[in-house]
Amino acid sequence: MAKHERKRQWDPYTSDIQKLSIYPKINTREEPVIKIGDLLEVNVYDVDEAGKGIVYYKGYKIVIPNAISGSRVKVKIVKVQGNTALGHVVSVLSESGE
Repeated sequence: MAKHERKRQWDPYTSDIQKLSIYPKINTREEPVIKIGDLLEVNVYDVDEAGKGIVYYKGYKIVIPNAISGSRVKVKIVKVQGNTALGHVVSVLSESGE
């Protein structure tokens, strides 16, 4: 049998280790949960020093200018940078109880 006709033997350094692994595959390039243009209905529970509403949604911090603490608003995402997003109020679903 010629050299080029021999079957390759299993080699741990050249085989696909992930197929043999008992651990789940970790995706390093996940699709973002929040994208520009998304419409979300959120409850504003906190306001920062500048008077902007702060919402935490699925690991993202959404900053909403002109949002009042305690209100429920529909927000359109206009900017996403890392795990922080900027949203603009489309409509107010319910006012603050204060």
